[in-house]
Amino acid sequence: MPLPYWTPDNVLPPGRHPADLSDLYERFVWDAPHRNEREVLFSALSGYLGVVGGLIPSGRAWIAGEITVRSENVPRDVDVLLIPDDWGSLKRLTGPAREALYGMLTLNGVIAEQPAMYLDRVRPMSGLLDGFLCRPGDEDAWEPTWARGPRHGMFKGFAEVTW
Repeated sequence: MPLPYWTPDNVLPPGRHPADLSDLYERFVWDAPHRNEREVLFSALSGYLGVVGGLIPSGRAWIAGEITVRSENVPRDVDVLLIPDDWGSLKRLTGPAREALYGMLTLNGVIAEQPAMYLDRVRPMSGLLDGFLCRPGDEDAWEPTWARGPRHGMFKGFAEVTW
């Protein structure tokens, strides 16, 4: 099912909209300004979801961020909220798979030992993407953030990809 058209405010209509990668490409890359920059963000998102799908057997991803707004400003990022169907499958990850999953998440206030440094924020995909993890059942806590529009008091929709 294709994503709905942009509203007069250049956002998706409020709500959660089911989509697949081709729907995301059509609305967020093809049907928006700054296509070259959006292509880069879409490639990061596509690769990200491919890796996540190999780590988490099934789930949903909510897609938001600057790529989901039709603006004359160059979009800088994509926000992704991962909602696994089975939280226990994450607990069972070990070794490289567990490390890969943590590498797919945005981390704040990170201290690295070798070389020793403090980083305010570590983001996947060279900073093109923010990735967050939601325990199934906690979506209500995240939805207001994903539905917040680019201007104060504005609400917008977001895409939901299922794998």
